[in-house]
Amino acid sequence: MRRVLCLAALFALSTPALADRGHADQCAKKLAGLSLDAYRAAIPHAERGATLKQAIGGYLKPLVDAGKVEEKAGKRAGFQAAMCVRLVHRKKS
Repeated sequence: MRRVLCLAALFALSTPALADRGHADQCAKKLAGLSLDAYRAAIPHAERGATLKQAIGGYLKPLVDAGKVEEKAGKRAGFQAAMCVRLVHRKKS
């Protein structure tokens, strides 16, 4: 799980930028299952300026810690969700 959070942190920006929710939602249409759940849980936090680690980890880490989700599945879902959530932090050109 630590690797998921580290990988997600690589995509996070240190300061909040202009939100690009539309592109993030378009990306999320490709998600399913745990990845989609992680996206839905993380997106409001990301819009408020949370890092990907905070937004996605806050949802997935308790599931992994409780044994409800295997670490490998959590990593995969976290990465897939992060690919879409990160678009909220993308600056508009």
